[in-house]
Amino acid sequence: MRIDKYVWCVRLAKTRSLATKLVAGNKVKLNGLECKPAKEVSIGDLISVQKNNATFSFRIVTLIEKRLSAKLIGDYIVDETSAEEIEKYKTYQAAQ
Repeated sequence: MRIDKYVWCVRLAKTRSLATKLVAGNKVKLNGLECKPAKEVSIGDLISVQKNNATFSFRIVTLIEKRLSAKLIGDYIVDETSAEEIEKYKTYQAAQ
């Protein structure tokens, strides 16, 4: 499965075109490396998404073919974001 489609399916991006722009703009990395939107993902890969000043990390548990409801996301990705990054994001949000 393509990384841009996976990012959209697990709701890390609002639209498929936004997911493609995020990957192309190096805001999304696969296993710590920059990649193109057509890069294939597999189980166990680490997706890092840069949002404002923090980097959120997610481990792929299962591949999917269609977009999920928000309740089911936990079955397909595991949030591995460090507490430090979450704190950076909260600080940024409070400053807004």
